[in-house]
Amino acid sequence: MDGDAVVSIIVPVYNVEKYVKECVDSIINQTYKNIEIILVDDGSTDSSGKICDDFAKIDERVKTIHKKNGGLSDARNEGVKYARGKYVSFIDSDDYISPYFIEILIKVKEENSCDFVLVYDCPSFWDGEDNTVLAKNADDFTAEIVDAKTGLQRMFLQNIATGAPFKLCPKEYFEDIHFPKGYLYEDAATTYKYFFKAKKVGIVYSELYAYRMRKDSIIRQQFNEKKLIVEVIYQQLINDKMVQKWDLTKDAYSRAFSLVFTVFLQIPEDDKVNMQKLWKYIKQSRKYVICNSSRYCRRKNKIAAMISFSGMKITYFIGRKIGQKGSMK
Repeated sequence: MDGDAVVSIIVPVYNVEKYVKECVDSIINQTYKNIEIILVDDGSTDSSGKICDDFAKIDERVKTIHKKNGGLSDARNEGVKYARGKYVSFIDSDDYISPYFIEILIKVKEENSCDFVLVYDCPSFWDGEDNTVLAKNADDFTAEIVDAKTGLQRMFLQNIATGAPFKLCPKEYFEDIHFPKGYLYEDAATTYKYFFKAKKVGIVYSELYAYRMRKDSIIRQQFNEKKLIVEVIYQQLINDKMVQKWDLTKDAYSRAFSLVFTVFLQIPEDDKVNMQKLWKYIKQSRKYVICNSSRYCRRKNKIAAMISFSGMKITYFIGRKIGQKGSMK
């Protein structure tokens, strides 16, 4: 590969031998060819690392990095260190993308002079279901250009995708934005900061990224106390000085509420100590969710906030009864 790759695609890899080939194949087959593909083997104990090495042998754009296990954030940060592209895009190793993913994002960014671009939403599917059909040509999209403040508000209100994938950002963003090592829900503590570096943001409407939902994924596994990191992220979001400067604290409360409420419902019924820990944040933030008049406010959050006034026990019961559909948002 020459040294002029425009886009560095970073793929953290950990024990995904069942999925990683499909993921990397979808990246190699991008219609936009001026890319480098950085596969970060985060100490896999299955054959994932070997599969990555095999790809590096057959495509000079592929580079494999093997490292001691440090978690998703650490793997993404490590990949950025090796990135030589002007732009960076993260892809999760159990997902896959349309052949036109990079071509469309680059087109929207450059034709509209956006600072960064993101996909509005993505089709999701449970592991084991038939593969999702993605965009089949380079014109299969529409785009909306918004100012950075509007974009961030919509992200906080979960109107647009919140995760680290689904985006194309200048590499320079990551000179001072790093994924917090050891965190679960690390995207919530990180991706909102992109907007502070931007003026214009492109939102792409197209089915470009297939998001696989796995019941054994870290986020969907049974509750453990590592998930209480949402307390730290909650405080970070509502106390962020730039969020306050942009007058978006009420919207940050909505994102924080959603994060805490999700983990609250995962806590075992007999674990009243941890339920009480998160319940106080639900009570603190629910009024901001209910009173948020933005048309982008997530209906699901408003309903949860209103139910919470019936008390912790009933809220927990109803929330668990209804269940939570997995989502990339």
